[in-house]
Amino acid sequence: VLTIADDDLKLLNSFDSQENIKTIITKQTMQYTNIYDESMQRTQKATLPENPIGIDNIKDINLSQYHTAIISPLCEYDIPPETIKYLKQNNLKTTIVAQGYLRSTDKDGNIKRHEWNNKDAYLKYADTIILDDEETKKAFNLNEITDDNINEILKKYDIETFIITKASKGSTIYMQDMKTDIPCIKAEKIVDPTGLGDTYIAAYTSKIMENKSVYEAGIFAAEMAKEKIEIITPVNAASLYA
Repeated sequence: VLTIADDDLKLLNSFDSQENIKTIITKQTMQYTNIYDESMQRTQKATLPENPIGIDNIKDINLSQYHTAIISPLCEYDIPPETIKYLKQNNLKTTIVAQGYLRSTDKDGNIKRHEWNNKDAYLKYADTIILDDEETKKAFNLNEITDDNINEILKKYDIETFIITKASKGSTIYMQDMKTDIPCIKAEKIVDPTGLGDTYIAAYTSKIMENKSVYEAGIFAAEMAKEKIEIITPVNAASLYA
């Protein structure tokens, strides 16, 4: 499900199939740019129109055919809490890729990060959240990440899973009274780091749906992130692991 201006629908032609894409037509398409230097340090610029995906926009989707909703906003306006509540009420597992809720722009369009505003309204409907380590500290106003403060967040908001990605240090998957460390799988070359978090969580979710263990799902997610960073296009996991 995505928002896009009528004049930009041609962008969807890059997809092999549009059968499972639902478009919400807006006046302006969000514009987002990642600029990487030689050391892969990222500068982000954006134009962030307020194009929220509301309940009325998705009421025609038959949610009973789905297991999990991966909620991945690029900015704090994208997916309001009432939409997440609606998904939860329709018996979907809800996974929030929360980095977008930390983003706003300065007067020059540069992305800046802030504490997660009104996070209680979102987290009470979340089954899983995923952030990187720096985003986690920013979102929850933490000086450092410890097992105790992550477990406190899990219990406070009754979250099933909190995934923290740590770039070359791998990732850690926290659940109630359980912690699983996932090693980084080193890439042979670094081409494009854009979309690693989305790739990771989609891969992880696919294996959890197959009733794989948390560790097996995490390893598969790390493998897919490794494949993604080596190419510019999205990963075709089906062709890699047919």
